[in-house]
Amino acid sequence: MPRAKSRSEPQARRQAKTPDLHFVPGSNSGFTPAGIAAFDNLRPAAVVRELIQNALDAARSANTSPAVVRFRLTRVGRNSIPGIESYERAFEQAVKSQRELMAGDLAQQADLVRKRIERALKQEQVEVLSVHDNGIGLDEQRMTALLSDGLSVKDGGATGTYGNGHSSAIPASDLRYILYGGITEDGNRIAAGHAVLASHYVRGERHLRGGDGFFVLETRPSPTSLYQYASANQIPDLISEDLDGIESVSGHGTTVIIPAFNHFLDRNKEALWDVVAPAASANFFIAIEEGELEIEVQDARSEAEAPPQKLDRSMLSRVLEKHRDKARAKAFLSGRKAFEAHRTFQTGEPLQVATSHGGIDIRLNPNATGTPRIDLCRNGMWITNNIPGFYGKFADRVPFHAVLSLKAEVGGDLHDHVRSAEGPLHDSLELKRLENDDRSACRAALGEIIESLRAHTTEVKSEAFASEEFLTLDFGLDGPGSAGGSKAFRGKPVLIGRRPAQQLQSYDQDSTISGGLIGGESEADTRRERSKPKGDKRRPALYALVQAASRPAGLRRRHIHLHFPRPCKAAQVRLLVDEGLDATCDRYGMDEYLPAELGDVTINGEPATDAQLEHWNGKVVGVKLGDVPAKAIVSLETDFTFGGAFADLPGTALRIEVFRTPQAGAASPFEETKESDESPDV
Repeated sequence: MPRAKSRSEPQARRQAKTPDLHFVPGSNSGFTPAGIAAFDNLRPAAVVRELIQNALDAARSANTSPAVVRFRLTRVGRNSIPGIESYERAFEQAVKSQRELMAGDLAQQADLVRKRIERALKQEQVEVLSVHDNGIGLDEQRMTALLSDGLSVKDGGATGTYGNGHSSAIPASDLRYILYGGITEDGNRIAAGHAVLASHYVRGERHLRGGDGFFVLETRPSPTSLYQYASANQIPDLISEDLDGIESVSGHGTTVIIPAFNHFLDRNKEALWDVVAPAASANFFIAIEEGELEIEVQDARSEAEAPPQKLDRSMLSRVLEKHRDKARAKAFLSGRKAFEAHRTFQTGEPLQVATSHGGIDIRLNPNATGTPRIDLCRNGMWITNNIPGFYGKFADRVPFHAVLSLKAEVGGDLHDHVRSAEGPLHDSLELKRLENDDRSACRAALGEIIESLRAHTTEVKSEAFASEEFLTLDFGLDGPGSAGGSKAFRGKPVLIGRRPAQQLQSYDQDSTISGGLIGGESEADTRRERSKPKGDKRRPALYALVQAASRPAGLRRRHIHLHFPRPCKAAQVRLLVDEGLDATCDRYGMDEYLPAELGDVTINGEPATDAQLEHWNGKVVGVKLGDVPAKAIVSLETDFTFGGAFADLPGTALRIEVFRTPQAGAASPFEETKESDESPDV
């Protein structure tokens, strides 16, 4: 009679299994798949932001406050990386298969990835970045979502939505391999990993294996489960030791482990604190200020081991002040704008606006300089200052700065609509992502916020309001009875913010002033000038010599009024995209120099001749004014369009640029280096 099986045998067989890196059958993909390439050139702030956002969401799900996120840098033996032997075999097969598919050679970008992986595999020890949180931890469902593309199990109060943010951390590993571990409130542990190589053939198999490998016990596709995960004593030491640390500190949470950490491809290997602190403070100043988030950073490598550094509410102002001059991290706030946003949130007049679709908290400060600016934050994280419908709504207001803080618990439908309208990196807002009814509701709520802001800000009185930072022209010169006899300027003028010149520079026919924008030359400009390599070519610009105002004269047409207090030789005018003119415009992230194409140009009411127009690639891009005497006033009207990357931008704001026309044989003004985020604004 056969022996009956005990109930414990299946469990015993499962405990006997060992997790490994498995590459399952899949479609052909190279070393630069789209899902990773989208994140491959992100600056460190994007990776840090994503890791903190996920940890903050996990803490909210666990009702844990504050959320504590710990970044820890250490070094381990390469052979201690879970699944490394299977990884090496798969990598060898992937290189071989991809070369065969490409007739012997890998594409340049793919070969760069290959070389990076090979260097990491040759090292006896590799650096490892671990990120711990005190959130809800991982169970099978949450781990499956983490390893999937576009699958999210976050609730409506979460900051993230897309379910593919984990991909942003993968390029931070030279192996493109990330490990995950979690411990829940009831003590259950789980672990897995995700490697991204390229599809490949394995000897004896007819089917191609995909480029995605998963560190699991086994793959078992089914309607309810994709993988069988390692748990309890199956979890390798590298992950288990992190979970021990989490359990001893907070009892539950998640670890994200980045083996072969490449310091975000920074050649100088900037200190981890100097990478994490500015990114965290700039993007989460509200969550930190409200005591909801704390960050710890520790370099635990043996030669540099030091106690953890902490970023919390008590340190926030000092960190923002220290990094005030730090250039922007791609797609996010510069140090200066983060500092100003935090100051407004701290000191601004509090307003609670109850829209028809949800409530929102507003902090409002008058601006001493500049133009109106509005920042939108959601659930403690900065999102954007390019808010649909806000463009041009505050041009008649005395400058102010507002920080909008939208929270899930009071934001209602407005919060949900904004969350759904954000892009994958949560740094933009596009209402076209919404269904028609939701889009209309969101527009209505945003319109109510605009009306509230207008009601709590002061209207500009051109005859009474004046500031060194603002220009008010005498428009009587452009009215009836003036030399031009034009009636083009009616109603209120548009005030153009500028920086005052610290030092007016002499200007003659032989002088060349680098910089490219009208305005004052700050110490930062001087530092940039000294640091530029020899041969660096910039547009010759006129500092503080020309003052300008403009207004719409029709759809895609502008009337421009120029005042020349001092004589200028060979002056030329162009229109460009302005990336800081209005409260809704920070930067579009496109740094190329692309002037507007002009048409139907008039100068002081007379059609411009062909000799007065600057041509480039068959298009009119500038207006040549020639030698302009002191105290001259010039009125231009022109149609304008943009091409290239700027063609489809909504509500494009314009910058007026006046500079000297290059002499024959001079370098083209279009062959230039890109301008810094901190350049003076016109």
